[in-house]
Amino acid sequence: MVIEAIAELPLTSDVDSDDLRNFFEDLVEFNGANYFVARCGVYPEKRFVRYFEAESAGKIKDAQYLTNVLKSEFNIAAEENNVAILDARNGSDFDFEKKSTRRLVFCGGPRDSFLAEQERLLGCGLYPERMELSTITTLGGVSDYARFHDITTPILCFEVTSQSASIFIINRGQVEVARPVPFGLDSIYPLLQRELGLKDEDSARKLFFSNTFDFAEMGPKLLRRMTKELQASTGFYEVQTGQTISHVFLSVLPKNLNWVSKTVADSLALEILQPSLEGWLESLKIKVSEDVELMNLGGRWMGLFSLMGEFHLREEVTSDE
Repeated sequence: MVIEAIAELPLTSDVDSDDLRNFFEDLVEFNGANYFVARCGVYPEKRFVRYFEAESAGKIKDAQYLTNVLKSEFNIAAEENNVAILDARNGSDFDFEKKSTRRLVFCGGPRDSFLAEQERLLGCGLYPERMELSTITTLGGVSDYARFHDITTPILCFEVTSQSASIFIINRGQVEVARPVPFGLDSIYPLLQRELGLKDEDSARKLFFSNTFDFAEMGPKLLRRMTKELQASTGFYEVQTGQTISHVFLSVLPKNLNWVSKTVADSLALEILQPSLEGWLESLKIKVSEDVELMNLGGRWMGLFSLMGEFHLREEVTSDE
């Protein structure tokens, strides 16, 4: 695979399907076709990623047991959602027939949400030959990147979006924590409005995403609720496992919100994982055109490049049971 060009289009409220179609047509020759075949990563509403450790490997061979776990432990109805069950050690599909681990990752989202994402893609001229949950794709990329760079200590991954956030801890390619946070960036705007005396929350939101204000000093106060959640999760993990988390990785956020990563890292005394992409992509047999500049791309691009990786071709882990 060769990356010949990269481009981005901010999905502001005034961007419609025609704008998206025009954006893609500037990149790719449709040659009169209605659709361009694509591999797509999506963030459907109410998506979920949950870690579960069973009492024994024998129990999880019963599909009904896992359905009951979804409902009783995580309040997720299997009949209303697209659900994938992964081996938490390496992200491979869980196989009921094979002897395997007790540690699983449930991931997915409401069927209606995935359908809405698919229709949105079709509406702007993309035919998704493969549609992936970007949260999982990115975790796979971070895990493989850590393997490539021989990072052997646990990594805290934090995905924060408008209405919710998720906390993950990965260690040597294994997911060891995956839990939701029931609030996201929207929870910051009322506080910012009060702090600066702004007229409404919409004004606070616009200022938050602008490049006109330095949040370095105010950042710890604005993010205090989030950092407390992160401190609780990391503290419990380190006491439980005896291991020390070394890095933090934040996905999704645009470059003008880099102060969020710095504030979180400083609050937790962790090093920000800043991916150096070129060598890692080469290890995945992905070449980069001379016209593509990777140097200044932040962690937010990890999800996109992870869509290109075939991580399952790496050496598989052995069973720990």
